[in-house]
Amino acid sequence: MPSSRPNIIPTVLHLIRQLRPQSILDVGVGFGKWGHLFREYTDILEAEQDPARYERRHWRVRIDGIEGFAAYVTEMHRYLYNAIHIGDMCEVLPRLPQYDVVFLGDVIEHIEKTRGEQLLRDADAHAQKAVIVSTPKYETEQADLCANELERHRSLWSARDFRRFKGAQVKTVDQATLLAVIVKPGVPRLQLSPPRQPKPADARRMARARQELIRLIPKEVPFLLVDEEQIRSVLPHQCVLPFIEKDGQFWGPPPDDATAIRELERMQATGARFIAFIWPTFWWLEHYTGFRDYLRANFPPLQEDETVKVFALNR
Repeated sequence: MPSSRPNIIPTVLHLIRQLRPQSILDVGVGFGKWGHLFREYTDILEAEQDPARYERRHWRVRIDGIEGFAAYVTEMHRYLYNAIHIGDMCEVLPRLPQYDVVFLGDVIEHIEKTRGEQLLRDADAHAQKAVIVSTPKYETEQADLCANELERHRSLWSARDFRRFKGAQVKTVDQATLLAVIVKPGVPRLQLSPPRQPKPADARRMARARQELIRLIPKEVPFLLVDEEQIRSVLPHQCVLPFIEKDGQFWGPPPDDATAIRELERMQATGARFIAFIWPTFWWLEHYTGFRDYLRANFPPLQEDETVKVFALNR
């Protein structure tokens, strides 16, 4: 059927928010659920900071699709997707350009194993950041549905099948669905489990941290934020860079003190005027003792309390 179980939605969206893709290929668009969700959690989410991106003409993320059954495609699909390629996914995908993310949501089980293995290789070759795959963990014996023989299940996949690919991470969702992510070289290891909703007390403390950053740092001033991508997207500042970053994206905690110091000096040279830690990341200042000592020796603290620690990057 042109749909799938909803249980993987939180995990897939958590992956998309970590990867921050500028282009996505949705293989097997079906009803178009993922087109809606990918658009919402890329361009529409960014409209909180840039209201113009709510309008289609200002969308920046390219979302293309492949669909083997033309009757599924509607005006809704044509609005959400930049382009939808009609045809056999195994034949169409090799002809397409590269994308940051190639998504195969409950489609690989619809083809024979040998064709599926080649499809995975092609997807891997066309992905610049990651391939995301979901598929039933157990045999479902699904036959033709919606007058479409392509809906029949023809293969069953295991975690071992996906782990043959370098950089693969695999988890089981709700004991019924396999979710595999093939991460390309240079992309930090991804968190496969979405963060849990904070307890009320933690949520209030996080809100206070946000309010303190707004009060302490002028909105037009660029600064570095150590928050492991927890509140950066909801700050009103014009330029909040994650630390450590690469191409504007959070690149994970540094491997050592020397890397942290080097990256701080690099970003200070490009104009960053503050570095701020929110309380869930205070552990950085305990773990990276050399980095902490460098900060305290060179940069005056603007504020240190139970919610934020902010250092002014002027000697």
